[in-house]
Amino acid sequence: MLIIETENLFLRDFSKDDRDAYRALRSDQKFARFYSDEDISIEKSDALLELFIAQHLEHPRTKYQFAVATKSGDLIGSCGIRLEANRQASVGCELGREWQKKGYALEAGNAVLAFGFERHDVHRIYAETISENIAAIRLCKILGMRHEALFLENRYFQGRWWSTAVLAVLARDWRQRCSSATLPRHQE
Repeated sequence: MLIIETENLFLRDFSKDDRDAYRALRSDQKFARFYSDEDISIEKSDALLELFIAQHLEHPRTKYQFAVATKSGDLIGSCGIRLEANRQASVGCELGREWQKKGYALEAGNAVLAFGFERHDVHRIYAETISENIAAIRLCKILGMRHEALFLENRYFQGRWWSTAVLAVLARDWRQRCSSATLPRHQE
């Protein structure tokens, strides 16, 4: 099992024991505001959990969706990185509402970026989010990402069209920003 330890968190592979906590996290109405009804269903949460478990058994592994847990063991969300061709990767993070605005998303995001850039020699990491998700865009910018693109009304759910924003950071820019920071520890 892969574990990334930060000051306050463990990012670890998901297990079947996470099912109830993961369902609860994704069923919150505020959490769901940027997802379709299908994306927040119990069936979708269960399918995602099964997918995340299967991904950590793949060799070579290219997808890492980590359970984000406090040091006391509470599952508070997930954060992941998907390795792509040409040393590119995409990232995403989701936290339960009660755990938001406490610095945990930033801590988990920094850990996942370090994992991609340092362990997998990724050149560019990007995130795509609904353009109205101001908190996600703010997080990306704090992580050193710059706004690269805006796709107008390219997603349809909840009875309306949504635009998506793409933000990204290059390895050299991330390394320069983090040159004096302590990187998270990885365990296997």
